[in-house]
Amino acid sequence: MSEILRVTDLVVSYGHIEAVKGINLTLNSGEITALVGANGAGKSTTLLAISGLLKSVRGQVLLDGTDLTRLSPHRIVRSGVVQVAEGRAILTTLTIHENLELGAYTRSDKAQIAQDLDWVYTLFPVLKKRAAGLAGNLSGGEQQMLAIARALMAKPRILLLDEPSMGLAPLLVREIFQILQEINRTGLTIFLVEQNVRQALRIAQRGYVLETGRIVLADNGENLLHNPRVIEAYMGG
Repeated sequence: MSEILRVTDLVVSYGHIEAVKGINLTLNSGEITALVGANGAGKSTTLLAISGLLKSVRGQVLLDGTDLTRLSPHRIVRSGVVQVAEGRAILTTLTIHENLELGAYTRSDKAQIAQDLDWVYTLFPVLKKRAAGLAGNLSGGEQQMLAIARALMAKPRILLLDEPSMGLAPLLVREIFQILQEINRTGLTIFLVEQNVRQALRIAQRGYVLETGRIVLADNGENLLHNPRVIEAYMGG
């Protein structure tokens, strides 16, 4: 599997507090990679730095060898790295269809946009059924589906997901993770940040465990899922 994204010696601070302390990780093309750990470990900060929404103190983010570190978030989206933010951030006063159209704002390939719209409506039938309705009337789980669908409309090469299971009932969590696997089967690279360690590692080909801003374990998802240290720290022993 070929490498698509590499993070080297990444340091990110909030004022004088280092939230991410020189981490290194790689994403392979076509894989799901999970970054797991407790709340406050620095997982979301890492994603925000990759997507350019937070500037790093030092380190590099390389996409196919091209340095993204100093690019604007807009340019990073255009390069193919698209984030689904924690808390969904959908536009509640617009319709579902309008939210999806906005997802494609960097694109001009109208025929392909129409094809991708059909695809996301196939992935998320509930969105198609309610396409003309306001996004604000969706349930939490449906809003998460819309946030993922809107990101897919940007035609990403890498999809960054920040806590997609947050606040959702267990049944919906399972559904979201199944859909992520289906998306990944099309060849899309996914970088998944999650507190739900068990679910994330079940679907990830590779995983990293982050503790207080440092990566303490890296392995394939299956091995981490059965690692005694991970089980004790994150799965209730």
